[in-house]
Amino acid sequence: MIPKKELTCMSQPFYAHSGRDDRRSTGGYNDWQLLVSHLKAVAKEAACFAKPFGLEAEAYIAGLLHDLGKYAERFQARLRDPRVRHINHWSAGAAAASARCKADCAAFVVEGHHAGLPALQGNISLQDSVKRMLNTDPNRRKEHTNCRESVDELLEFMRADGVELPLLASNPLKRSHAFEDSLRTRMLFSCLVDADFLDTERHFSPDKAARRISVPLAEAEALDTVLEHLRTLETSGNDGNKEVNAKRQALLRDCLGKAACKPGLFTLTAPTGSGKTLASLAFALRHAVENNRELAADDPRLLRRIIVVIPYTSIIEQTARKYREVLAERLGEDYILEHHSSAPLELENLDAAGDLAENRVRLAQENWDFPVVVTTSVQFFESLFSNRPSKCRRLHNIARSVILFDEVQTLPKNLAPSLLSAVRLLTRDYGSTCVFMTATQPAFDGVNKAALPFGWEPVEISSSPKDMAQALRRTRILLPGPSEKTTWEKLARDIAAQNQALCVVNSTQDAHDLFVLLRGLEAEGTFHLSTKLCPKHRRTKLEQIRALLKAGRPCRLISTQLIEAGVDVDFPAAWRALGPLDSIIQTAGRCNREGSNPLPCPVTVFRVDGMHSPPGAYKTAMGVTESFLSRLKDPDELFNPDTYKRYFGELYNLSGPAKAEDDKAFAACKKFDFPLAAKECKLIDDSTWPVIVKWGRGIELAEKLAKEKHLTSEERREAQRYSVNFFSSKFAEALRNGWVSKPAEDWDFYVWESDYDENLGVRHKEGVELIS
Repeated sequence: MIPKKELTCMSQPFYAHSGRDDRRSTGGYNDWQLLVSHLKAVAKEAACFAKPFGLEAEAYIAGLLHDLGKYAERFQARLRDPRVRHINHWSAGAAAASARCKADCAAFVVEGHHAGLPALQGNISLQDSVKRMLNTDPNRRKEHTNCRESVDELLEFMRADGVELPLLASNPLKRSHAFEDSLRTRMLFSCLVDADFLDTERHFSPDKAARRISVPLAEAEALDTVLEHLRTLETSGNDGNKEVNAKRQALLRDCLGKAACKPGLFTLTAPTGSGKTLASLAFALRHAVENNRELAADDPRLLRRIIVVIPYTSIIEQTARKYREVLAERLGEDYILEHHSSAPLELENLDAAGDLAENRVRLAQENWDFPVVVTTSVQFFESLFSNRPSKCRRLHNIARSVILFDEVQTLPKNLAPSLLSAVRLLTRDYGSTCVFMTATQPAFDGVNKAALPFGWEPVEISSSPKDMAQALRRTRILLPGPSEKTTWEKLARDIAAQNQALCVVNSTQDAHDLFVLLRGLEAEGTFHLSTKLCPKHRRTKLEQIRALLKAGRPCRLISTQLIEAGVDVDFPAAWRALGPLDSIIQTAGRCNREGSNPLPCPVTVFRVDGMHSPPGAYKTAMGVTESFLSRLKDPDELFNPDTYKRYFGELYNLSGPAKAEDDKAFAACKKFDFPLAAKECKLIDDSTWPVIVKWGRGIELAEKLAKEKHLTSEERREAQRYSVNFFSSKFAEALRNGWVSKPAEDWDFYVWESDYDENLGVRHKEGVELIS
């Protein structure tokens, strides 16, 4: 017991935060937050968040200890004097969790709740921090925290403040269960950081906190609304194709029937045009209805939300729009959250008098506290493996959710062990249901068991994927012979001969060259789409293309594979450069999409000498496809879902990890190296630089940035729609040559200063191509 005379801070209360107006005087503490109040509130809320997956005791301990270092005399002095700086107020709590409570998981999350989860071992690690804090030499402790107090002294202050640490059943981290325990740590981390953020927000920004509303899933009402909408579609006769409608109804019946199953792992194999978007939503809602039926309103086992995970922003926007059309009028605008890179968080600059509905949405992007969340694969998985507080904050809301993964064939093969293992654990340990949906279903159950240590045994929702694929077949795929090639010139003439045609190539260079050839033939209604055009420009082009297609007017589109990303266009004929098999099928999904032509329309696969392709996994998949197609006896097999299982099996055996530890993100988790796991779990190459182009509204944004050296948060979000991404080497070249400028030194915003063509997008006067 520390003598009372040594409790130097006990002459006045301990505080967690200063007042909202940041007063640091010697008096007037009425609006300061007591430390004991903050610790108890965070502990209680973190435990509530963790209860659905049984970690409430550890979360409560973490909440009580996360700011233990704030009992230090220098921290209390800092609240009154901004000149007192550089105080580590978290490592004391981590050491207490480890040494006093034997709670390794809680120690990790307390240590990381400001700067991020550390590695277990190394110079800047949990073990190093705990060792320093438990050192009997006060100088060593002070080197680490800038405070003199020992862990025992701080715990004594806390006890004197009315906080007792409860006993915790031992649940140590184990090397033999390192991957599971690393996910458990991140889930616990999520509970702590969200609770800490929310309580701090309630203190400093009560108006902002009041804008947070928790809307229930209301699954029964939402299901009725979806089914009523589907009945309306069925009776309206808009489609006119009885066989198609019958197959859509069959898929819906399958989804509603399988929804009665217990939470777990499912697949949904369904082709384009099968009504999968709303049928899968109906599955999720009925699944929640059936599994929540016997549970009380406050039961932690309730399925609480639906998360839809989609690889491409274009599909997200389409899906969210469709959901809102069906649900928003009855369930409200606060029912569906759309979260992707075009809606970044700039919460510190929110205008309190601004649009409350938008503010609520942007607040909800922090922790996904909405009934339905539509997000990207990148957001979902990189959050699941992140070590940063802001990204991990939403993870606890993934538990007890129905998660619909669309276009799962796009998941990177090199990360399959970590991504699929995490999904499997979500179903096993966190009460979630996960559904893998695509027309080209990878056979993950055939992957080497050493690569998927937690197994992969999903239940297929569709009762007849093969019949569904055949019934909804709208194209015939024409494959080239083993050595058959064409030329760009002949291809251009063939496309020009069609009134409406789509051609998809593998690179922006090929798209550029073919477009120029086609324009040289004076083919009316010729368009080019690639990443050389900013997103807003591409969207404008697509609106023009859709209008021409609908009117039956001439329309020829040359595009890179970005058109395959769920873009809703419908051409009567298509060409596809030889590429990955799933990409070929995606192009076919843009041909006779609505079945308006009763006969299957042609999709011609071609080779051209010298055609380009992206390197790495894409080129590997091209090689596998060429070999696979050479052994395909009948092109009609491409409409059999089993064909894709064989193809993906070959592709995985060639380019996928043979064992889980070959996946660098998985291996990092096994070492409890959270920063390294976050670094290695990258679904896309993020080594690109966005550059604003002077097209449309981009002109005004560039001019404002140059003149005022500043953009508002809304303008920064808008600038993404008028930006083109450059790979690092090309960006450096452009910067060297003065083709890119940086108008405001304090802002990482760049502007394209050379040519931007109405048809081809980013170019420059010297004629050198920059984006490959």
